[in-house]
Amino acid sequence: MADEFQPQLRLHPMSWLFGVVTFIRQFLLPLLAAALFGSKDGMPSWLGFMIVPMIGAALWKQYFYRYGFGPGGLVIREGVLFKNVRQIDYSRIENIDTQRNVLHRLLRVAEVRVETSTGGKPEALIQVLSMESATALRQTVFAAREERSDRVIEEATEETLLHLPPAEIVRFGLIDNRGMVVVAGLFGLLYEAGFMAAWIDSIEERFAPVQMDALIARGLLLQAALALGSLIAVLIVVRLFSVALALVTLYDFKLTQIATDFRVRYGLLTRVSLTLRLARIQAVHQTETMLHRLFGRVSLRVDLAGGGGTAEQGGESDGHRTRWLAPLVRLEQSVDLTARALPDTDVRTHPQWQPLAEGARRRIFAKSVAWWLIGSGILALVFRAYSPLLILLVGAPLSIWYASMYVRYTRWALQPDALIFRSGWLTRKLVIVPRNRVQASLVEESPFDRRHRMASVAVDTAGAGSRSDTIRIPYLDRDIAVALSRSLYLSSSRAPIEGISDTAEFEAV
Repeated sequence: MADEFQPQLRLHPMSWLFGVVTFIRQFLLPLLAAALFGSKDGMPSWLGFMIVPMIGAALWKQYFYRYGFGPGGLVIREGVLFKNVRQIDYSRIENIDTQRNVLHRLLRVAEVRVETSTGGKPEALIQVLSMESATALRQTVFAAREERSDRVIEEATEETLLHLPPAEIVRFGLIDNRGMVVVAGLFGLLYEAGFMAAWIDSIEERFAPVQMDALIARGLLLQAALALGSLIAVLIVVRLFSVALALVTLYDFKLTQIATDFRVRYGLLTRVSLTLRLARIQAVHQTETMLHRLFGRVSLRVDLAGGGGTAEQGGESDGHRTRWLAPLVRLEQSVDLTARALPDTDVRTHPQWQPLAEGARRRIFAKSVAWWLIGSGILALVFRAYSPLLILLVGAPLSIWYASMYVRYTRWALQPDALIFRSGWLTRKLVIVPRNRVQASLVEESPFDRRHRMASVAVDTAGAGSRSDTIRIPYLDRDIAVALSRSLYLSSSRAPIEGISDTAEFEAV
């Protein structure tokens, strides 16, 4: 029992320093605002005394914090006046991850995160341990979980499955769009600081109004060239920021396998080490944008049981970090990695692709045209003219094209061991969900679905966290949707769905 076992292991002697750094990082903006605007004479004197209670609280936590390996689980004790003793059963611990920034690496320590299948934030955040203690923690916990000795774990061979060189990470940065976030944040910071206004004033001083009028008067072609040049410059800057961000976050990305565990390590300034247990992987997502196809690459990530969060893909928050299987990999190699991640699923067999319902194209076209009509109608009301309605002359053909491409590239397949769903044309997404990972299946019917005897099937796993991870197959015939949902619910069933031939083969439209 946790109350009978007394943990004795301590944090690293420099743990207090990271507690102070964490506190300052959380309250950095309020402290800066207080320092800059709270006193007319400059830095307020009270700000210097705030560091004293910070250090005191951090030293207090470090001195009384204990952890240890009890007979049934990891035991953590903290506090004296308000004592908190917590036992985490070994059987519930799924991941023990480490995160190391520059300061961690200088002191040879790591922040350890203990995660269970309950999801959300880590079950325990141990800040901080030496690298030797962190390794011993992982080995002891997983040895107790698997009921095997430490010697077996230490002697297990580590096989490297993927190691991305800098050139591949540069390609990922060129494909990725996160540079736009950096540019937007930098633009907002410069605007708030007044640099944008000063830059505009300097341009107006350099180019007198007469020169600007003469430049504009040269014609529409020159104006279009200036606009195009500005757009190209912005795109180049965005891609450069994306490349820099990719090099910092994914530097030296390495995927290895030890027994039934994947180990993922990456990062230049902050070094991240994650454990992906095969039994915890719920689904594999493959993404292929137009730039992916240009470079002949795809991106792979996985859903982990209990790993859901609210952040979108690519978020690197504490609560939810993208579980990369491969940020960038060749298509033929992605099949091998997916087979490794889902060992009980046959991912090499050609799927028996099934189309959407017959009336799907018509419904998608009507929905798209309706949005074009609403948009043009609003513009007509705003400008009190009928000319915006001419937009429909462009919108209608685009709606036909969009509906055709949507139906052509949206397919699903129910294999004996997995559900496979693909969607998208410009950005193609493929998700593979083993049938024994399905937690719930839901048949959804809107009023328009009922009118056309259609329905959607939504599939939930223990790892789906963000909305982008939700698996939802739309525009199915209602009878097929009900049969598909029933078959997924009875995941052990291998009987074919009524109305779908077992010998149905995918035919390119």
